[in-house]
Amino acid sequence: MRKSVRKHGRVITTRTINESFTMCEMFERFMWFKQSEGLAPRTIEEYEIHFKWLLDYLQQDLTSEQMTLKVFLDWIDFMLNDMGLQPTTVNIRVRTMRAFLRWCYLENLIGTPIHERFKPMKTAEDTIEALTVTEIKTLLNAFDESTFVGFRDKVMVMVLLDSMVRIS
Repeated sequence: MRKSVRKHGRVITTRTINESFTMCEMFERFMWFKQSEGLAPRTIEEYEIHFKWLLDYLQQDLTSEQMTLKVFLDWIDFMLNDMGLQPTTVNIRVRTMRAFLRWCYLENLIGTPIHERFKPMKTAEDTIEALTVTEIKTLLNAFDESTFVGFRDKVMVMVLLDSMVRIS
């Protein structure tokens, strides 16, 4: 059953929840779902780390009724102002928790679409400076081509420069 409520000029739709789970129980189900999607182990680990940081902030498990927009906005404020984290770092955590909240809403585990109003912050776009011709020449002249290691390293750098691939 859906119910619409007008709040601060916006219409907010809520749904009746059939079952009641704690936030930790919902997260366990969410992680099972994410693992069944075949996400990379590192991605799964990041979800778990970010959720643990949220739990450390809350210092308790929450019921679905206690999971409100205010809780998550307060968490953002805490990370920015009390922990002194950079907005880009906070945004990484926000994105993973938004995915969790979106899943909870779609699975009818929470009644309010918190994820729609709990968004990453605007941050300045990183600009990557390219090397100048002089810097490239200086870099390539720094290798000792008379040794195998020097020649190998110069070839690797030339391949990276020519193909514009990232080192990873």
